Amino acid sequence: MFELAARRSVAQPPEWATRQRALFDLFESAVEEFVADYLGDDGEPLWPPDDHVGVDGYDDIIEGFYNWPLVYAMGGDESLLEHAQDAYEGALTRFERADTPHGHPMVVDEFEQCRDWFHLGEGNLYTYNMGLAAPDDDVVRERAERFADMYLGDSELHNYDAERRLVRAPMNGSAGPEYSDLSAFGTQSTFGGYGADYRWASHGLPWRDLEFDNATELLDLDNEERLFEIYEERCSKGDIPLNLAISSLMTNAYLHTGEEEYREWVTEYLDAWRDRVERNDGIIPDNVGLSGEIGEYTNGEWYGGMYGWSWGGWHYVGVGTTTAAENATLLTGDRDHLDFHRQQLDTLIENGIEQGDTLYIPHKYGGEGDYHYNGSGLREDDGEIMWRDGWYEFKTHRDDPYLFHLWYMSLDEADRERVERLRDWGSREWKQVDMRPSSKHGAGNEWPWLAYLEGEFPEFPERVLEANRNHTQELLDGMAEEGREPDVLNEDYLRDRNPVFHRGLLNLTMGAPQPVYYGGMVMAQVRHFDPERERPGLPEGVSALVEGIDAEGIDLTLVNGGSRDREVLTQAGAYGEHAFTDVDSDGDPLEADEGGNGSDESRSDALRVSLPSGTRVSLSAGMDRFVDDPTYAFPWDRAEN
Repeated sequence: MFELAARRSVAQPPEWATRQRALFDLFESAVEEFVADYLGDDGEPLWPPDDHVGVDGYDDIIEGFYNWPLVYAMGGDESLLEHAQDAYEGALTRFERADTPHGHPMVVDEFEQCRDWFHLGEGNLYTYNMGLAAPDDDVVRERAERFADMYLGDSELHNYDAERRLVRAPMNGSAGPEYSDLSAFGTQSTFGGYGADYRWASHGLPWRDLEFDNATELLDLDNEERLFEIYEERCSKGDIPLNLAISSLMTNAYLHTGEEEYREWVTEYLDAWRDRVERNDGIIPDNVGLSGEIGEYTNGEWYGGMYGWSWGGWHYVGVGTTTAAENATLLTGDRDHLDFHRQQLDTLIENGIEQGDTLYIPHKYGGEGDYHYNGSGLREDDGEIMWRDGWYEFKTHRDDPYLFHLWYMSLDEADRERVERLRDWGSREWKQVDMRPSSKHGAGNEWPWLAYLEGEFPEFPERVLEANRNHTQELLDGMAEEGREPDVLNEDYLRDRNPVFHRGLLNLTMGAPQPVYYGGMVMAQVRHFDPERERPGLPEGVSALVEGIDAEGIDLTLVNGGSRDREVLTQAGAYGEHAFTDVDSDGDPLEADEGGNGSDESRSDALRVSLPSGTRVSLSAGMDRFVDDPTYAFPWDRAEN
């Protein structure tokens, strides 16, 4: 292990360091207020009511506290972890009593009964964050294994066909795959399902070969029965790209156990989709039948599946390609897996339309027909969404983080050029932090963070921490105005009031982007630990700033603005998957490993930094990425083993 000691005294910590520690403190008090106001005395959420029947909402409740364990794992107070655990147990208890139209509760065996991986991915972010926060908790580990085992080929639930390497339905879970009977879900207003009023006005009609002329006709409840028939025929069974997000569930289990069957599942399932892409001329199909045939239920068309190219488009398709490529790279160290995701982005780039300096890429694909609906994108003179050779909804890529994640994982110059190619040159937002609450998926700060890393936006650390604090304070003010009684009590009431905003802390302390919101894992350059208390996260009073990231390594500054001397363990990667090759710092080297501190022969998965009170240290660390077996195990546990 590289060891060094800070020697630079600081009379006053830099502003970013002071703001960072203040944000950790604010989150602690904000969560205390949140729990007192919006959870019952028994820890259960206030929604759903006892007479509720439905299928939607469990993931939304979990989103109300899913990131508290992550902030704890970065250095937040232990109460964040404890409150999150209590809220999760309360949600499990409440939803194990909530009925569905299917004759069983919403939550079966502590996992959602049957949903798509847009929703399952959101709900399981808590599960993955708990791996970072409490991998030594037996309950956390047991759940991780049990949840993943639901998707193994020998599971009695039959979610996965191991022989054909396919997930048997777009909706799956602890009650097995749901093949049909969409009508059991009811209308959006009844059971929170996919009835006649489900977003067709904004998404557009997914199928162009029907008797309907346009999407608005599906807003007519009289057409709902026909919609259910179409869905049952085309979208109720077989595999879709969104199921690739299950790879995170398997990766999570591997990080806990090191069991090879979980790693093999990820690579084998990804390989199955790569085969499908090859059979479909380089484009990922959005529906695969139970026989393995592309377009088996869509009249041979490779588009038209649930959450596919004609139903939400790249926004949903990209979830699977991004998460699976990231997870396979993490588990194997082979960055060639990123080609799977890169190929789809290049297809969109090749079919893009330039307007001025900005390239508008298509986000959807569908057959000829009417494209008058409320969706975004370039339009024809008569207001119809522009359609070119099947591709439509041409718009910038700024709302989705998939391109940014590709560059972050590869740190390849060609991928950096792809990022530049898809900048929206009509906006300068990459040098501005969004001071409004950012979108849960796009996060909103990838572009300004990249500008900071490249030296174009030095104010980013202070600005993003200010924005996060403002978001929290706005919600606290709203809580005070409500007077401990939610104005609206529905499935979103916790998510809409969650006062914890973690993205700035991820960027600054771990050099990490916001994970893909629909089920992605945290991918990071470094992760910090407190060896004195043997817990994850920065020690009290210590702040961290990743100032540079490139293919060679990182630049990092640590500051101890507290009143006590501290030690910090900084790990290479979120899961020890990277390795430090050399360290050049303004601190004093302590005991050096074999080969000597900073020599070419030395290599370590962690740095030990001594930080006396009122000191700082800046360092540049060379890194080999994805060279070690990833694990949730703490550094001291790995050392013992």
